[in-house]
Amino acid sequence: MKTMSEFQQFFRNELQAKLKSLDKRRRNMLWRCFLVILLMIIFVPLAYLIVNAVSPGGFKNETNIYVFLGLCLLNIIIGVIVFRKWGRDRKLYSDFKSQIIGNIVQFVNPSLQYEAHKCISYNDFKRSRIFLQDVDRYRGDDLVYGMIDKTQISFSEIKAEYETHSTDSDGNSSSEWHTLFKGIFFVADFNKDFNTSTIVLPNRFGKGFLGNFFKKINLNRKEKFVALEDPNFNKHFVVYSMDQVEARYILSPALMQRIVEFKEKRKEPIYISFVKSQMYIAISYKRDLFEPRYFAKIANYKKINEYYQDLQLAVSIVEELNLNNRIWTKQ
Repeated sequence: MKTMSEFQQFFRNELQAKLKSLDKRRRNMLWRCFLVILLMIIFVPLAYLIVNAVSPGGFKNETNIYVFLGLCLLNIIIGVIVFRKWGRDRKLYSDFKSQIIGNIVQFVNPSLQYEAHKCISYNDFKRSRIFLQDVDRYRGDDLVYGMIDKTQISFSEIKAEYETHSTDSDGNSSSEWHTLFKGIFFVADFNKDFNTSTIVLPNRFGKGFLGNFFKKINLNRKEKFVALEDPNFNKHFVVYSMDQVEARYILSPALMQRIVEFKEKRKEPIYISFVKSQMYIAISYKRDLFEPRYFAKIANYKKINEYYQDLQLAVSIVEELNLNNRIWTKQ
């Protein structure tokens, strides 16, 4: 794993000049946007004065009001067209992704590949059995994939949403979108063909009699509650599996300790599952990952370091959970 001093040197040598160039383009784009909006604003009172002066009756004439509104609409249409053709920097976003995020991925591990506009497939998301709710809208980007030593991995940012419909007392129907998951979704080859599925979820029930009661009666899952003997692990997680013996075989004391250590370094909710030969990990984030902000300085070490830490987090899963230690072989 790279050290922070190595990343600081990489930032100075490889990223800083590119970031300054991208930041200049961002400022130019914002200036052009400001200029277009200013001209659109100036046009409104100008159109008012022209219509009032040229047309008989001024704004007492209803036709002149429609002429004025038509000119305002035309002003908006022309302003949008001018901004799209002249004001917007169409390649700024993709250049940031390739020149900055792509280079950081290579710095983290040269064996990894990066594709900005792809993501973990919906089939993988569903196959993990972490989230059972049907998804109505699924999207993502920033796919990273490749081999880390002996382990095949892939991860990307994902946002999965579902829609609910309701009708009020007057018969008016409405719909609302809900976020099921937003964050990094990680897939790794666990080098073991599991017979069933084992799911590790954040412990939202607490401990004690009532906590254990609600864990056991989780009706949404076909997997059954697994009572493990590690109190520190149980404080953070609750486990469900179709096979109690296999769940304990997978979640060895050493792996449970590593999962706890991984969790205690982070405040974000963490979900894990073992299905077929794959290990799935979902780490929730509220903020967008790896996205430039057009109204904030791009050449900002603190922000770029945040991107680096997010990528390092996903890649560190292999090392921190010791996935390269092939204690099993596939059947």
